[in-house]
This record gives sequence, C-alpha cells and structure tokens, in this order.
Amino acid sequence: MKKLMLAACVAISAGIGISASYEAVAAENNPAIVHRQSTYSVVAGHMGSLKSILFLGGTGNVSYHANAIKAAWENMGDAFPEGSDKGETRAKAEIWTDNATFKEKGKNAYAATLKLVEAADGGDKAAQIEAFKALGGACKACHENFRAK
Repeated sequence: MKKLMLAACVAISAGIGISASYEAVAAENNPAIVHRQSTYSVVAGHMGSLKSILFLGGTGNVSYHANAIKAAWENMGDAFPEGSDKGETRAKAEIWTDNATFKEKGKNAYAATLKLVEAADGGDKAAQIEAFKALGGACKACHENFRAK
C-alpha cells in the first residue's frame, strides 16, 4: 500500500511539474521560441541530473544523460530564424547581429558535449566531471554574450 501511495504522489508531482512547464511555454506563440526554449529545458534537465550523479552522490546513468544532451543539440534545427526575437525570449539581438560568433559558441558547446559523451561511455568519473565542467563553461560562455538575464 505504501508503494502505491508513493507512486501516486510521484505521478501527481510529475503532472504538476509538466503542467507548470507547459503553461509557461504555452503563453508564447512563436514556434521557434517555443521549440528552442523547450530544447534548452531538456538540456538543462539532463545537466541537473548529471550534477546530481557526479557531484551529489545521486545515482543514474551518465551515458544516458550525456547522449540525451547530444540528441537535443542534434535535433534543435534552426531555432533562431529571423523574426524569432519577437516574443517572450531572453535571446539578445547579438544572436542575429553577430551570428558568426553565436554559431561558433554553439559549435563549442556541441564539441564539449561530444567529449562528455566520450567520457561518460568511458566510465572514468574524474574525466566525466571535467567534461561536465567544460560543457557548463561552454554554455556559460554563450549565455554571457547572447542571453539576457
């Protein structure tokens, strides 16, 4: 009975979280913004899971989370087309005015992701931690120039 109650509580909590996330995205009607914000949320969720596993003693599959981040980047598509600066977004105008630098930062984040996947698949926790930190640094480098606070 306790397991059933626990499962019900987890399901309700998950439903509330999904509903709250959906409502935040549903307020936006620019499909490019919704797509990219959702993709970045996926990446952030997997980064949080990796933080739990690598630094907080949590359990989980590092390779799964690293590969999920890779898959998110690979399926992001053209998430910053012209006109997608209009709406509820923290994307700075520099994305479009300095697109070459923006794309270079994206390539750096993807390269760091590939190193994380390699480290995750290798099983060396110290290498996984370093690769995780490198990806976090690549994300931060982009946020500093191209994301409003």
